[in-house]
Amino acid sequence: MTAVEVNDEILILDMGADIEQIVELGENIEEMKTVEAIESNVVPDDSKVKKKRDNVVGIVIGHGHQDHCRGIPKLAGAYDCPIITAPYTADIIERFIENDRENVTNEIIRMEPGEVLQISNEFELELVPITHSIPHSALTVLRTNEGNVIYSLDYKLDDNPTLGEPVNYDKLKELGEEGVKVYIVDCTRADEPGKTKSESQTRDQLREILSEAYSKGRGIIVTTFSSHIARLNNIIDANDGERKIVMLGRSLKEYTEDARKNGLIDLNGIEVGSYREEVENILKDVSRNKSDYLLVTTGNQGEPNAMLSRIASNEYPYSVGVEDLIIFSSVTIPTTINELNREYLKRKLKQEGAKLELDVHSHGHAMKEDHRQMLQMLQPEIVIPAHGGREKLSACAQLAREEGISSVRISQNGGVISLD
Repeated sequence: MTAVEVNDEILILDMGADIEQIVELGENIEEMKTVEAIESNVVPDDSKVKKKRDNVVGIVIGHGHQDHCRGIPKLAGAYDCPIITAPYTADIIERFIENDRENVTNEIIRMEPGEVLQISNEFELELVPITHSIPHSALTVLRTNEGNVIYSLDYKLDDNPTLGEPVNYDKLKELGEEGVKVYIVDCTRADEPGKTKSESQTRDQLREILSEAYSKGRGIIVTTFSSHIARLNNIIDANDGERKIVMLGRSLKEYTEDARKNGLIDLNGIEVGSYREEVENILKDVSRNKSDYLLVTTGNQGEPNAMLSRIASNEYPYSVGVEDLIIFSSVTIPTTINELNREYLKRKLKQEGAKLELDVHSHGHAMKEDHRQMLQMLQPEIVIPAHGGREKLSACAQLAREEGISSVRISQNGGVISLD
């Protein structure tokens, strides 16, 4: 969560939650009170902004990942202003609000990609489409009387995405020519050399893996991020009608339904289940002839309560057997709890004789050379690295200096950067 203040008007950019913290606490964020969520470091401590709540003119959400919008049910109600975002993200936010115990009644304004909105005297907003690992992701472009601000949490430069349009490099160069005073940049992978691979490469990899597995009549489970609609489409594409696809898990049902409403996925002929009795009945049918089905489940991080872990623990009438194939179309988010959970899950699956395909994935975050290219196009006066630990922030800062940008400002959580 970032707040930009210009001449006594404030615009909030993103309002997320620390999902790893929720996992470690073993809590359900929907049942937490706002004060508890703040004190537990699950959502941002917005006390500095709240002191000026009457000056807040809007909350802009760049995309629908939970670390960017899951805090809205806990925090947004304190501000008498609209939430502004793209259509798919808006549907996700409405679902989070509906499922939560807090009372949030902010107006939600849906902006189409490329649309421009005059929010207030000080802020004109443009959402510029960008590739990431969730649909309707956008660079947040703020035009102010003090100069333009671009907020790029999060992005990758994908020339051949499998959902949505490729990166519009001409538009990015136009923004650079228009002038960028401040560039707030996602540096999640800024310390990794090279460029992030295209999602189309993962689609091709999935095709090869599934084609070989189908020829051997294996039982197959694919697990991935529920919000990665492009990946889910690629799994459907790679299946090529060979097997009946069944998707299992609450978050899969919710995200795919939001995506279906926005024309982002075709669920015709695909069975989606989430409630226990519903899942049990589906898996009874699937277990009778595994080779007729492709299972897609939640639980790619090894979460104990997610579908794949429950299947591995024999909580459902479906047993993972010898030579069954489990495809992790994801990578492990590098936190201690995730690494422990996923290693435990992998060990249980291997003990049953299953074969594992790991890291069948392309990241949603820019790597070093992508960042270099973006800096060259935008030519910002000031760079503010964000969304990473000290090493990643430092790597991004060093890269900016290599590109001739002398003004790099790094803040800590709760810190304030003043730019005159």
